Amino acid sequence: MLHDPAALAPLRDFRQQLYGTVLGRRQDSLFELSDAVLTADGPRPVVRLSLQPAFRRRWPSASDALADGCLDPAALRRLCVGSLPAPAAGQRELWAAAGTSYPRADAATSPERTLERRAVAGARQAPIVPAWEYQWLVALPEPGTSWVLPLEVRRRGPTVGTPTALLLRQLRAALAQRPPTAPRPVVLLDSGYSAGELAQASHAGLGADLLVRLAKRRTLARAPGPYCGRGARPKHGPAFRTHDPRTHGHPQRTATTTDQPHGTITVELWEQLHDPAAAAAPFAVARVTLERLAGGAPPPRATVAGLDRSRAAGRLAGPVALVRRPLHHRARLPLPQTGPGVDHLPPARCHRHRPLDGAAGGRPVAAVAGAAPGHRRAPALGAAPAPGRQNPWPRAPRLRRLLPTLGSPTRPPKPRGNAPGRQPGQRPPPANRHPVCYRPKPDRPCRCPSHRSRLSPVA
Repeated sequence: MLHDPAALAPLRDFRQQLYGTVLGRRQDSLFELSDAVLTADGPRPVVRLSLQPAFRRRWPSASDALADGCLDPAALRRLCVGSLPAPAAGQRELWAAAGTSYPRADAATSPERTLERRAVAGARQAPIVPAWEYQWLVALPEPGTSWVLPLEVRRRGPTVGTPTALLLRQLRAALAQRPPTAPRPVVLLDSGYSAGELAQASHAGLGADLLVRLAKRRTLARAPGPYCGRGARPKHGPAFRTHDPRTHGHPQRTATTTDQPHGTITVELWEQLHDPAAAAAPFAVARVTLERLAGGAPPPRATVAGLDRSRAAGRLAGPVALVRRPLHHRARLPLPQTGPGVDHLPPARCHRHRPLDGAAGGRPVAAVAGAAPGHRRAPALGAAPAPGRQNPWPRAPRLRRLLPTLGSPTRPPKPRGNAPGRQPGQRPPPANRHPVCYRPKPDRPCRCPSHRSRLSPVA
């Protein structure tokens, strides 16, 4: 593949469009900095990335690119969505969304920091630290592996609303770049998203089918029975509690299949259920039961809500338990790449280049150095790989050998001499200090005991 022009043509075209249509000011330095991220042996600060052979310029160019460079998020979104590979015959595209936090505990000069959970190895509970939270929308080209194709990333500040409201804006922006005849993708979501609000959006014509993992203790309602002719018409029928099997009754449909690492997989489907706060938006609920996990441990049951018009919840509920963990792992990958070296930059400039981290960290990797089916990452980034597992960064040696064949669309560097530096007596003013922000509480909490987020009307 290293010398096959036909195989390298899509990647060369993607790089040319990224350089010509997406990057704005300081495009040469930004593009070479992205190549340095790809060819580095793991997460590195910016000062170390400027020493990579792929970055032909000097350290001031890297700092200047992050400080004054820019990109076009709409053009990057069109490029990422337009270059998605076509699914195999009889298959549908799988998308997924998840949030990840960028810890900023000691960055007192960074505004709009919120309190977020951060997973720490060896800790029973995830500590809460001041951080920036980002929400990723990605495509899953190979379910069961940790490779994803980033489609959209947005900052979730204290005023953008709930994660569900932000997700709907991301989905509409990504779906608007697809042709009208494109098949509807299937979006996999975790339990942090409101099934009732997503059901409202699905009935309003979202353009995608959704599978949402429900919380362990969630109360739904069935359709009401016939009207008796007295009093107000009932909105809710008998309760359906995910934690109480006595309220489930017999499922309308059941399917069983066999998988090599997971044994027997059973999917049970209940239809015409709804969130008590969104009675006019019914959906189907599927319970997925795996015989065992890949390591042999007994797995917990997973309950998902299918919000689709093609009645495909029973056929597509299986991949939820398989792709949930790889997505959560991969969604954290681009954040440490440029984190340690940009602490001195204003927050607006850090958020400006976050979509470029996704394009550099996910798209060329899956297109060039994507591992074969069955490849999985090590348990933690930066840790030594477990016996029999591949290194978390297998792509760097391949890309270092591939870049000379691909070439670079950037212009050669020009010597500019030494910078004038700070003038005598010149002293920058002290930076402003910002407290940690708290997210505003909803004015009307949801009646569901598990989700207390506000159900906003669908635009």
